[in-house]
Amino acid sequence: MPKFTLLYFNKQFPDDQACRKFLEQELWNNVPTCPYCGNQQKIYRYKNGKLFKCAHCQKQFQVTTGTIYEGSNIPLQKWLLTFYLLSASKKGISSCELAKIIGVTQCTAWHLLHKIRLSHCHAEEKQLQGIVECDETYVGGRHKGKRGRGAEKSAVFGAVERKGNITVTPVENAKRKTLDPIIRRKVTLGSRIMSDEWPAYNKLRDGYTHEVVKHKQKEYVRGQVHTNTIEGAWSHLKRTLLGTYHRPSKKHLGKYCAEFEFNYNTRNNLPEIKFRKIVRRNNIRVKYADVV
Repeated sequence: MPKFTLLYFNKQFPDDQACRKFLEQELWNNVPTCPYCGNQQKIYRYKNGKLFKCAHCQKQFQVTTGTIYEGSNIPLQKWLLTFYLLSASKKGISSCELAKIIGVTQCTAWHLLHKIRLSHCHAEEKQLQGIVECDETYVGGRHKGKRGRGAEKSAVFGAVERKGNITVTPVENAKRKTLDPIIRRKVTLGSRIMSDEWPAYNKLRDGYTHEVVKHKQKEYVRGQVHTNTIEGAWSHLKRTLLGTYHRPSKKHLGKYCAEFEFNYNTRNNLPEIKFRKIVRRNNIRVKYADVV
């Protein structure tokens, strides 16, 4: 199979028709499905090749109906080119840079990227298991002297499997009553959890094997007990937010975290596989009000 380069992308998606055929294959497996009633029998295609009609509910639809493309004036070729750029980028792409590449305004590029991030937010969650490292960090805002927990920044909690997936969640604070329910929802019971000595993790022995690395005593590794994996992920997240997005607001932080989570969990995928995964997550309706 040819490498998924920009030249290869342009040959695969030269026009809107090619993009629609690709979406029909990815979203429908080439079997037109009514987004209103789910019917797959007696679906009629109009001569223009774009529009369909369901014989069951008598409603018209397109492959873009009920997806993030619905209601968008952006050509499908520019949507797919954006997916390609994201699949080839380790740290995302800013709206200013995307606007220059695909030929739209910065405002349009911003809304396009946020629709994609929202599709990541709605993706199905899988519980972490095995050895899982838990930690929290603070991002965004500007420093006002104080560092670490309690600084003038937004709190983010994360849990990561050793050599596996990560889950990242913005939180109001790093208290036990906030973090404990998230851990129990996202980490399989019986897993082996590693953390630092922050008191919010003290009750994790109920249902988990909890081991602590004592950073205050300058202990960073004790056999398999460490939090180096999650700390490395935090470093990557902060470089992404500061270097690419320049301190995103707390209002939209959850969407940026969802994008980072997707990029981290697909870090070992080839660009074409990552590209297809982005496309398959787009089968949700995202309105303007959902973004802003």
